[in-house]
Amino acid sequence: MSNNNPINPSSQRPPSLQGNYSPPSEGGAGGWVCRGWVFFLLPLLLLAAAAELYVRSLPNSYRIKRQTMEQMEDSVETIILGNSHAYSGIRPELLADCAVNLANVSQTLDLDLLLLEHYAPRCPRLRHIVLTLDNSNLFDLPMQQTDEWFRCAYYRRYMHLGPYYRPRYWLELFHFQSARGKIEKWWQQRHPDCTPLGWDTEKSLDQKNQAEWNTTQVERVLGRHTCSDWQQAQENQRLLLCIASYCRDHQLQLTLVATPVYRAYSNGIPSRQRDFIGQSRRLCIETGGARVLDFERDSAYLDDDFFDPDHLTREGATKFTLQLADSLVLSDNNP
Repeated sequence: MSNNNPINPSSQRPPSLQGNYSPPSEGGAGGWVCRGWVFFLLPLLLLAAAAELYVRSLPNSYRIKRQTMEQMEDSVETIILGNSHAYSGIRPELLADCAVNLANVSQTLDLDLLLLEHYAPRCPRLRHIVLTLDNSNLFDLPMQQTDEWFRCAYYRRYMHLGPYYRPRYWLELFHFQSARGKIEKWWQQRHPDCTPLGWDTEKSLDQKNQAEWNTTQVERVLGRHTCSDWQQAQENQRLLLCIASYCRDHQLQLTLVATPVYRAYSNGIPSRQRDFIGQSRRLCIETGGARVLDFERDSAYLDDDFFDPDHLTREGATKFTLQLADSLVLSDNNP
C-alpha cells in the first residue's frame, strides 16, 4: 500500500541543517567586490587623514600671529597691517613702540579691516595702525576670487576669523600644491615663516633671482598689479575709508605707508592707478586724519636692498624699518 502523505523535504535533511537552512546568496560576488574596495580605500583615507593632520601641525605665520596677539594684547601699541610689502618690509621689533606685524601674503583690505576690528578692542594700549597702501593692494580682487583662494581658509583655521565655511576651505589637502610646499619647506628647515612678532624672514639676498629680478619680473609683477576691475577698486577704496573711520572713532592714529620699490616698477605704474592712489590717500586724510609716508621712489635703496621689483630683502627691510621708525617718531612729535 502506497503512502499518500507528501514527503516533507526538511525531514530528509541532516538534523544539523534542519531549521537553519537558507539558500546561497546570489550577491556573494558583489559583496566581495565591496569589501575589496573598502580594504583598498581605507588605507588611502587613513593616509590622507594623517597627511592633513601633519600639515596642520606645521608652524605657519597665521598661527604664530594669533598666538603672539593672545600673549601680548595687553602691551601692543602698534599694529602693522597690509600685504607682503608690510609682511616682509617692516620689522616690528625695530619700531619705537611695542608692535606686532599682522600683515601677510596677498592680504586684502577686507581682511585688514577684519583683523583691525577683531584685535583693536582687545589691545587697551593700542595707539597706532600702520597700513601699507600702494599699487599692490588697492586694486586687488577679493582673495577668494583669485588663484590664492586657499589662503582664505588660513584665517578661519589658524586665526579663527572670517566667514570661510565653503567645502573647498575644509581641508589643507584640497589645495595640494600649497600643502606639499609646506611639507617641503619644513623638511628643508625653512620654518617658521616669520618671527614671533610677525616679520617674514624668507627674502634673503642669497635667495634672490639675480638673473630676472629687474627685467622680466618687472613686467610680470606690473601685469599682476594692473587694475582689471575698477568697480572692485571703488569697493577697495570704500574698505580703506572704513579702516580710516574706525581709527578716527577709536582714537587710533592711522599711517598709510608706501614701501620702497625698484625704479622700473615705479615708473611702470599706470597714471590712472597712481591718480586713484592719491585720491584714496586724500580721502583718508579728510575722513580719518590719516598720515601718509611715501617711500616708493626713495633713491637711498640700491639693487641689493630689493628681493624682487616690489619687495625688500631682509637687509633692505632692516634699513627701511629704521627709516620708518624715525619718520613715525617725527610725525608723533609734529602732528
